[in-house]
Amino acid sequence: MDAAGPLTKEKYQPTILGHMGVLVAKSRNEWAQVITESFVPLSLGSASGSFRGSVRSSALGSAATLSEVRTHGPSVVLRSARLVRVEPRDDYLFSLHLYGEGAVFQDGRQARLPCGGGALYDTARPYELRFPTDTRQLVLQMSREQLHDRVGRVEDMRGRALPGDHPTVRVLAACLRELADTSDDLTGGQRAELGLTALDLMATALRAVAGAGSGVPAGRGALLAMMQAFVREHLAEPWLTPEVIARHHRVSLRYTVDLFATDGTSPAAFIRAERLRTAHRILVDPRYATLTVSAAAARCGFSDRTTFTRAFVRAYGRTPAELRRDVAALSADS
Repeated sequence: MDAAGPLTKEKYQPTILGHMGVLVAKSRNEWAQVITESFVPLSLGSASGSFRGSVRSSALGSAATLSEVRTHGPSVVLRSARLVRVEPRDDYLFSLHLYGEGAVFQDGRQARLPCGGGALYDTARPYELRFPTDTRQLVLQMSREQLHDRVGRVEDMRGRALPGDHPTVRVLAACLRELADTSDDLTGGQRAELGLTALDLMATALRAVAGAGSGVPAGRGALLAMMQAFVREHLAEPWLTPEVIARHHRVSLRYTVDLFATDGTSPAAFIRAERLRTAHRILVDPRYATLTVSAAAARCGFSDRTTFTRAFVRAYGRTPAELRRDVAALSADS
């Protein structure tokens, strides 16, 4: 990769290779601009005098962006409280570490980045990335809404390491590596589909690692988490009601209502919200483009299309058919 000259307003332009944008920096000052341009507003805490780096990014539809980051020389990258305040962003980043040493610091947690593993961090909160050596990593950038739809309380996983030897992390890592290697040969529609697949694998890895770790909530929190998982597993079932949730977990309906209230909702509202989120995901997913709106509603437990449409409009401000048309128009434009 050719090195770029000193950055100026006129010269600071990405090198375009197909749909891929490549930004190259050969100094610490250039690197601060490159990482801000590529991800979110960031600052450089420190970097070696001979520092060089590059970011090669690929848009995976509207769902996510995948970037390959290479650095030569130690560096510290910061998203300070001030930047969070004056330059707010609402994405999550997952760094898959492929070479060198690194660590993520967020919310008082330190996650070492083992080769083949990674860590999730939240751009709406301050964080620090430390790289004492040359590095190579893949960074998956995704919206909060996309990840929350799939995981729920993803906040519990920010600043935590995902070990490279965990089976689900290995599958996720293999997917991201292949996407980085082949993305320039894919059509826009294929990249969008595979971007959604990458998000699904990201959610699976997060749930699996959270369930296997020592941070699993205990007592009432654990029971609520089990109830929420039960709802997500049975969304398509018309018999899913607050009474069924209580009976399945051998507690009273009153206790079930109290548990959900601690999370700011009710069992019925949680069921409805999860069904609508899942329906929204299906309707914007090109993999389900041939599925009718009625079939999508049925997959999420709505037996009546009129009821589904009214609830969908209240939640998203437009009908399912309008959403489908908007998504199709965006895909055609890209």
